[in-house]
Formats: sequence, C-alpha cells, structure tokens
Amino acid sequence: MITTGGTASSGPVETSRFSIRRMRSAFFLWRSSLRATDLLIAAVFVALSLGLGAYVFARTRAAVQFAFAEKAQRLQALVTERLTLALENLYTLQSFMGASDRPVTRGQFRLLAYPMLARNPEVYAFEWLPLVRGTERAASEAAAKADHVMDNGFWEIAEGRMAPVGHRDLYVPILYMEPPSARALGFDIASSPPRWATASKARDKGVITFSPPFELVESAGRRSAPVVAAYAPVYRGGDPGSEELRPKALLGFVLGILRVEPLVNKAASRIDASGIGLRLRDASEPKAPPLAERGGAPPAAVREGLNQSFIVPLPGDRNWTLDVFALPGAFTPSRRAAVEAALAGIAVSLIGLVTITALRTISRLRRQAEKVGPYKLVRKLGKGAMGVVWEARHALLRRPTAVKLLAPGVEGERAVARFEREVQLTAGLTHPSTIAIYDYGRTNERVFYYAMELLHGINLAQLVDYDGALPPGRVVHLLRQACGALTEAHAAGLIHRDIKPQNLMLCVYGGIPDFLKILDFGLVKEVGDVEQAEAAPGAHDAALSQDGSLLGTPLYMAPEGMSDPGKLDARADIFGLGAVGYYLLTGAPPFPGRTALEVFKREREGPPAPIPGARDAAGTAALECLIQRCLSFERADRPGSAEELDAALEACGVAPAWTTAEARGWWGERGAAALAAAAAEHEEREERAGQLLMLSSDYRGRG
Repeated sequence: MITTGGTASSGPVETSRFSIRRMRSAFFLWRSSLRATDLLIAAVFVALSLGLGAYVFARTRAAVQFAFAEKAQRLQALVTERLTLALENLYTLQSFMGASDRPVTRGQFRLLAYPMLARNPEVYAFEWLPLVRGTERAASEAAAKADHVMDNGFWEIAEGRMAPVGHRDLYVPILYMEPPSARALGFDIASSPPRWATASKARDKGVITFSPPFELVESAGRRSAPVVAAYAPVYRGGDPGSEELRPKALLGFVLGILRVEPLVNKAASRIDASGIGLRLRDASEPKAPPLAERGGAPPAAVREGLNQSFIVPLPGDRNWTLDVFALPGAFTPSRRAAVEAALAGIAVSLIGLVTITALRTISRLRRQAEKVGPYKLVRKLGKGAMGVVWEARHALLRRPTAVKLLAPGVEGERAVARFEREVQLTAGLTHPSTIAIYDYGRTNERVFYYAMELLHGINLAQLVDYDGALPPGRVVHLLRQACGALTEAHAAGLIHRDIKPQNLMLCVYGGIPDFLKILDFGLVKEVGDVEQAEAAPGAHDAALSQDGSLLGTPLYMAPEGMSDPGKLDARADIFGLGAVGYYLLTGAPPFPGRTALEVFKREREGPPAPIPGARDAAGTAALECLIQRCLSFERADRPGSAEELDAALEACGVAPAWTTAEARGWWGERGAAALAAAAAEHEEREERAGQLLMLSSDYRGRG
C-alpha cells in the first residue's frame, strides 16, 4: 500500500530520531556502569595489543628475511643446476670421444652436440681440440681442408691479428665446433699461455677445469660479455690415473664455452626474482669484472638479513662466488602490523571463518577429484612416463576399470596429442593379448584420460624378481602370446617400440592362467611414418630435433632405435621380444649398461653372454639360437615378422612344454602371494632404480 501526505513523509525522520535517542541511552547506561577495574582490564588489553603489534611486526620482518633467504637459496640452487646440466652434456661428449674406436667425424660430433646446444642456450659452443704432433701437422691440416672443416691452417694471434702458427712439437687446434665459426676454427690454444695453462691443469689432474673469464676469439674488437671455457681431457683407453702417464695418453680436449650471464638469467627466470640483485664473481680472479650482474652494485649499507653469499663449486681448483642482495625498497616489512594487531580479535574470527570455509572447499574439491567423467577413482595403481593409472568403477555399469590420466607435470599439446594417439591406435586392436580400451575423454580441468580393462596380475619384471629365471617351456608359452598380439599390430601398420618386461602383464584372464597382455602403446608408431621418414631428405634430423628425446627403454631397445629412431620397422619389436626372452631365461638384460651409449656399444659387439643351461633340455639350444637371431645388430638377420618368430618358437620343440595344469598350479599355490609381494618389492626397487635410463631432453628419459 502506498500512502501520500505529510504524515507519511515524516516517518523516516521520526525513526532516525528514535535510533539516536536509543544510542544515547545505551551510551549513558554503559558509562554509568563503568568501574576502575574495567579501565584496568582495558589498559591491560591495550598493553597486550601493543605487545602483540610489536610481536607481529617482528614476525613480519622475520618472514621478509626468510622469504629473501629462500629466494636467494633457490637462486643459488638453480644456478648450480644449470651449470650441472651443461657439465653433464660435456661429460657425455667426453665419454663419446674417448669411447670411439676410430676418429670421430664432424658429422658424428654435430649429431651429438646439436641437441645439447638446443636445450642449453647458455652454452655458446662445444668444441673438439685434438692433440696434433709437429710431424702430423701437414697431414692434419690437409685432411681438415679436404673435409671442409676449416679453410685456413693452424693459426694464432700475433700483434692482434691472425697469423699462421710457427713450427712447434705440439699443437692443440680447434678442429670441430658446434655451432661452427670460421673465425675460431684452426686456432691453436697451445699458442695462448692463459688457455694452455688451463688445458694443462685439466690434462694433469684428469678432471674438467674451468678457465678464467675471457673474450671470445671471434669477438675480438667487439664489446661482448665475458665467457668461460670448461676443458674436459680425453685420454686414449681412459684416464690412466697418474700425472706422469696422462700427458702421454692425451688425445685432446672437449671444450664447452659457457655464457655465464644467460645461465644466471635462465636460473633467475625460474623464480620471482623481483627485488633481488646479484653478482657472480670468479673467486680466483678478484680483480676481474663480474661474470654476471643484476640490479647494479650491492648497496653500501646492506640491511640485516638481506644479503647472502654462496660458493658455486666447480670441478678442479676454481670456485665462483654468488652474492645475492635485496634491492632498495624491496623486502620491507609492513608497518601497518601494529594497527592490524589492534584488530586481532576480528582477525582471529576472520581467520577461523576463512579456515572453515577453506577446509569445506578443500573437502568438496577432493570429492570432485575422485571422479573422472563417469568413472569413480578407487586407488592409484601406478605411474608411468606419461600417465598415472587408477583403479576405477563406472558410475552406472559398476564395471571394474583402469583409468589412465595424463601424468602431473606433463604439459604441452604435443604430449597430449601423443597420449591421445595411444588411445586411438590401441583401440583399433582386438587381439586378446592386447589390452582393451573402453572409453576416453577429458575432465573438467581438461586433463585427458582413457578407460581400459582392469587386469589383476604382475608384469614380467615383477615375476622374475619374485620367482627368478623361468623354465624355457614357460618362456616360449609367454613369447608366443606376445607374437600373436604384435602380429595383429604390425599387420595394422603399428610398431610398439617399447617392448620390455614392464609392459608385458601376466594374469588369470577369463579363467585362463598365465595369460599375457601387452600394455602401454604410448610410443606406438605407424609404419607410414617410417616410409615418410625414408622418403623425405633430412626427415630423420628433423625428428631428432623436434622433441630432443630418445623414446623407449635402452636396455630392451633395438640398436636402430638409438642410432636412427626415425626409421624403425617391425623388426625393432622382434628385437625387444628377444631381449625379453633372454631376460626371462637368465634374470638379466642381454646387453647391460649404465648409459644408452654403453648399451649400444654392447649391442654392436654382440652376441650376448650364453644362456646358462641352454643345452640341458630338448629344444633349448634351438631357442637360444633363435633369441640370438632376434638380438642381431643387423635387423636383416632377425626374423622378418612376429608371425615368423611365432612359427620359429613352435619349431624349437622345447621340452618339457609349459602346460595349463602347471600354470594353474603356479597361480593356485603362489599366484596370490606373487601379486602382493612381487608388486610391492618391485615398486620399491623402481623408486630408486635409475638404471633403466629414459633419455629425454639430455639425449635423460621423461618417452
């Protein structure tokens, strides 16, 4: 109802006057009841509030100092990490040059060095400096010119200009350089006393040795940031172990030239470095200019707790000093803390409210995280290179399912595309020994997943860990099942590329014991890709440089998977099955090694060590010969297809054969214990096992 007239218009005014009168009455009533004790208690609380304000301010200042210290330590760790990555590449080049049976060509050097440079922009160049005797100079210069490695001969800097090197008993020229520089190739470091002094230390001590800061030869006459060189000595047959023998065994030096300022900037970009200044100096050269500097010179009056110095350790006898300091105006504690302390009661209430609501939100998010599409996650089963596998149940069908999600930390559309490709290609395979795909999609957070059949069993690596080497009859039984699945995949034009014990699951399937399933087609490759790589000039180099990684597990990978991964065919999977068969019969991989290069070298030297007891039972000698064929370095010597390998396994006539009764007895007596004990033991071993090297961006793993 709407009322008009003077009475209606005076309503709000009368209400306001009534509220003021009530407030005055309440105030006078409160003042009349006020006692001295109340004032005393109020004074105590005021004092406590002031004390709380001082405490909060002190804590704020401590928190600021802690935040600075945390950033400074993180920065120092990242600088050391970037330096270590560069040195790891240098160690790899050093091992490669020393392990080669014949002189390394420029193309081989470039193939190994180029991906390292692409991943480490702070490395200006990698160089190879061979030791050339005076009597070998003419032949060495002629060979270098004939191969277009260098246009000029060996040269030095004389009176600020390039000049041919005079006759000496020993030369150490820059023969290979990636990226190449015509102004540097051929420069004899033995003609430069400072450079030769550093190289001599590396030679005599047998360790990588850093040089003082210097200016690049090719940058002479131009302003440029100082660089440092890391000299890695290469000896014939490895380090002889004594200062007397090392000069005689020296083949040359692998040189890494580091641009320190980009290295520090790269490390600083990994954290919020705002408000932080730094200066990196060579502790052995106190008068030399800083190697890197951010934020100008340190302030004359350094605030307490806002300045730290770290030692950046280097191989050899040289160290760097990293000074980190707060810039003016940064990391200043707020003086509003005293005022905020007066409102501590309200703050506690707000914090309680925020805490309760935050806990409620977290609880809700956790409940939401338990669902992926129509699937409810039950428990985590395992984690692979690209995916995390969960046991799950469909919300409506209640069917036990395994759900694989893109692993946390795996980013980029390229990784997602590879993950999705695994689903699409595997879903087209119907062989019983290939894991079945039910469904795929994306979560609300755009995380890709797919659902597959849930298997209760153990992989072959866990089986060998638990039961030791297997009898030949059982090995033939398992390999033939894998051949059947791969026959279908190869006929469809797909190559698995990562056949290994961890990707072969053993279970009781449909009441059938010892049923084999092939898992993880995450590295699957279409044969059409191989044909395109062979047809396109330079396609192999492009494939190597696109992701800078080697896909697969080196211990079970065919040699062409490491030397020429762009041109694999089905015989790479045949090699993998042979390696798995050898592992099942012996309990060890056929070509053990700590690095991919060591494994590749053993594969080239092949065959593997004989299988113990291979002649003790009927047909096992033929089985050993067949496995050695599968492990041939030349793929033309291997069986041409999985179907051919299956027929050859049957023709071996291994006796006694593995029967269904034996399989059922094994699973009945020890199968349940194997599932629990072997899986737990193997999972613990996998957490600390770095021997299965997955070479990623450092040529280190993540296929």
